[in-house]
Amino acid sequence: MSSNHITVSGGDPFAGFWRRAAAWFIDAVVIYTVYLLIAFFVWDDLLIQTSIQDTGGEVFYSYVPSLLGLLLVGVATMAYFAFLESSRAQATLGKRILRIRVCDFNGDKISLLTAGYRAWPLWLPGLINTVAILDLVVGIASLLACLTAAFTKRKQGLHDIMSRCLVVKRRAVFSDAPGQQT
Repeated sequence: MSSNHITVSGGDPFAGFWRRAAAWFIDAVVIYTVYLLIAFFVWDDLLIQTSIQDTGGEVFYSYVPSLLGLLLVGVATMAYFAFLESSRAQATLGKRILRIRVCDFNGDKISLLTAGYRAWPLWLPGLINTVAILDLVVGIASLLACLTAAFTKRKQGLHDIMSRCLVVKRRAVFSDAPGQQT
């Protein structure tokens, strides 16, 4: 691992589960808002319209993502997380709002490839969503990968551990701590 010591004034330097979940929620709203705007106003093949008629004759319409829409959301999600988390800001819009960032064990920004790999619990379910049993298995695996952040010392999800990344508060300071090994 790393021999660096991480500090932040006023407590734990690592971003906790609920802060990360709130950032993800903000990012999901951004991604799906853009998707719906494109689907309704630019590329109508991304949605399938269904209609139901009740016993009184009134017709209700609903929209569901098409296969193409699901694939597009999966790819767009991967690109969104990969490009923003590997950027100079080291954070998506949700993470910026909640003042957290993604880094390596030295506090440095991660590569585009690492950021794309790290975000698999978020984009892989969108790509697999077309195969029912696979969708369930991947969805559960993705959820468990993210939930591990609530139980690890460094508040790392499985995807963070696999990609050797940390999610820390914006003000976290990395320094050498002689003799300390983790």
